[in-house]
Amino acid sequence: MPAIHIDRLVQQIQIIFEPESPGTIFRENFRSLLDVHANLAYRAGVEIQRKSLVPKLHLAPIVMHHLQQQFLLLAKTKPELALEYADQLWLEDLFEARFFSSVILGALPVAYNSEIIERFVAWGSKTSDKEIHQVLFKYGTQTIKQSSSTKWLDTIQTWVDSADVPKAITAIYALQTIINDPSFINLPKVFSILTRLFSMNNRKIITGLTLLVDDLALTNPTETSHYLTNLLLSSSYSTPKQIIRKCIKSFPVDEQKKLRIALSNISDQET
Repeated sequence: MPAIHIDRLVQQIQIIFEPESPGTIFRENFRSLLDVHANLAYRAGVEIQRKSLVPKLHLAPIVMHHLQQQFLLLAKTKPELALEYADQLWLEDLFEARFFSSVILGALPVAYNSEIIERFVAWGSKTSDKEIHQVLFKYGTQTIKQSSSTKWLDTIQTWVDSADVPKAITAIYALQTIINDPSFINLPKVFSILTRLFSMNNRKIITGLTLLVDDLALTNPTETSHYLTNLLLSSSYSTPKQIIRKCIKSFPVDEQKKLRIALSNISDQET
């Protein structure tokens, strides 16, 4: 890939940000800029292959950095315009465009929390791409998390309590991102939120829960096994049994044994 001249890069970025342009025009100009800097020669090599189906241009880190700084500044100084740009960029079926949409959401002032949350549901529930969810919920939640340490989990709880399917699906995707964060420690709160989800008999919700339990089995197998065992014994839902049977091999052998015993006990009680 050709060397990047910083002065020219800065000039190219300034051209699309100044003067201000309508969202649709900005989107066209932004996409043209990305195409100029796309690493068309990129090869994954020994790197783990992406599972995402969303195309990625593999921009140089210096390009990503300068663009990110520009979007952060715009979100702080001209939030309405930044939000318009975020909406337009999300329409691009491109990893980098959706990354910057998420960055904008995460940098907007607290006064825009309701607009941010609306977009989590609108965007998050319409894609099953895990990589995009991780970007959206990691970078897009910065303002919400900074305003309150529990605000984000409370928001997810509200989605689940609403019994609205798109919101519930968004909640699952958001929880999946949370539990894969090594710094996250409030697992009891996650389990509390999950219990209501297990009562919802919806195909997409069950599919999402299955993926979430698979992740929990890898990150916190002991606590997850204990939670699922208690859920089996204390609820009449059919979903826990269904999901445990699908996910049981994701757990370590010792936890598999405990879950099989719990499933067996439930079967004995039902006969």
